[in-house]
Amino acid sequence: MGAQLSTLFYTVKALVTQYNAFSKRISQSPGIPRLNASVPFWTIPNAPIARHGEDKELPTYADVIIIGSGISGTSIAQALLEHDAKEAGSDSESESCELAPPPLKIVMLEARDACSGATGRNGGHACPNVYNEYSQLKEDHGAKAALEILRFRLAHIDALIKAAKDENVLEASQARVVDDYDAFMHPNMFASAQQELEKFLKEVPKDLAQGFEVIRERKSLDELQLASSILGCIVKPGASIHPYRFVTGILSSLLARHPNFDLYTRTPCSDIRTIDGVYSVKTPRGEIRALHVIHATNAWSSHLLPGMRRKIIPVRAHMSAQRPGQGLMPTASPCDPPNTPLPPRTWVGTRAFVFYPTDKDYAYDYLTQLRPSRPSNPLPSAGELMYGGGAVLGGKSEDALLDNIGVSDDSGTDFVVEAYLAGSLERYFADQWGAEGNEADTEAGSPPPPARGWGKGRLKAVWTGIIGMSADFQPWVGRVPKAVSGRKEPDPSLSLMKELSNDDKKGVDSFAKHHLAPPGEWISAGFTEKGWYTLG
Repeated sequence: MGAQLSTLFYTVKALVTQYNAFSKRISQSPGIPRLNASVPFWTIPNAPIARHGEDKELPTYADVIIIGSGISGTSIAQALLEHDAKEAGSDSESESCELAPPPLKIVMLEARDACSGATGRNGGHACPNVYNEYSQLKEDHGAKAALEILRFRLAHIDALIKAAKDENVLEASQARVVDDYDAFMHPNMFASAQQELEKFLKEVPKDLAQGFEVIRERKSLDELQLASSILGCIVKPGASIHPYRFVTGILSSLLARHPNFDLYTRTPCSDIRTIDGVYSVKTPRGEIRALHVIHATNAWSSHLLPGMRRKIIPVRAHMSAQRPGQGLMPTASPCDPPNTPLPPRTWVGTRAFVFYPTDKDYAYDYLTQLRPSRPSNPLPSAGELMYGGGAVLGGKSEDALLDNIGVSDDSGTDFVVEAYLAGSLERYFADQWGAEGNEADTEAGSPPPPARGWGKGRLKAVWTGIIGMSADFQPWVGRVPKAVSGRKEPDPSLSLMKELSNDDKKGVDSFAKHHLAPPGEWISAGFTEKGWYTLG
């Protein structure tokens, strides 16, 4: 009995210690993104704008400052610039209007390189959760709102591809519709998913029900080259994208088209204060004054917004680039005659998977694939499998998850999670995998020093990214209340900016003519899925 009590005591003590450490992590500031971050395979070679503006003198004033250069910050910048240009065009066509104000002066600040946060580190998926969240959305928000939410999610597929076309980055970003599969290894999980799908298809309009299918037959699963342990799949709408090339491509286009927009990398924001009726945004390179500040830093939001502590929590997630087995990337047989054409690669770059190895819906791994290099796509690529997840080690370890919640350091990896990713991917294909891949690395595709090169085995690269987990799984979008920021909102009538140029003063005086909302701080962050997170 004494031994049992002793074991119980140390177990409880360990749990209390773990909880206290966890509570402390999620309550503190995430700080500023680290410069010595792990290197995502997506970012090699770096985009031409990777360190744009790092040595350029900062302006003294901007109408709008956007903090963060990921997909949120970039989409906000694009929307503001296009709206402003449209308004300017409308004013110039009107004979009765006053003299049009100067274009909005928009500044984007990035602590590290352009698109160096979670956007440039994720899984490359645009595969929205639809059928598997319909019932919960209906219960939480009602049937009408649930349908609106699902339509909005599905609209992202066409919207991303259209944006890539419009900005002439379709080829570079590899934005494309793919065959997307939820693959199940546990009978209870597969049965539950089928029930959810059946209910979804029965209740939603026909346009929402398109593109879904259940695959149970072994022959069909074998044709997908899946392991015999995969019991079945549910097909759903989805797309894949090279997130880094997509965002940096759009940013490059915006910088070229709009002289009133600029990006300053290696320029972290360390503090925001309200002085003389405007915001003063402090950086190591100087201060910029503005009437609007937009927080698009996701996991790092609570660094500048203390009221967001424990509301948006950083979580370290893992991603990898792996060489496909030669069974998935057919090559010519040694017995074939010389110059025999290679067998058709039936699915290279055309599929995406979410694997559920257990009966827990929050335990999943996700897989997509790069397209191999070709004349129209010169990026160094050999069809690498982009594989992420492993947060709970296939549902076997909640401790692994807890150890990465509240962590904002993406300079390294968790050994156990990295080992899981290095070993689990091949098991999803098993006998279909074939011999290990061994394509040669190209000089253009090598990582920067001090790294010596990509890994030579199956695991070519592994890195981490920090995502923002919303405490209630809902996003935070809109004006930031003073109770959250701890700062007064600007009042341009009190402005005493004697040091500003005349042009900047005119910009402050005419902010209302741009049809902007009253000055303040704004946020777009915390885009968490029900399953608690995805780096895809």
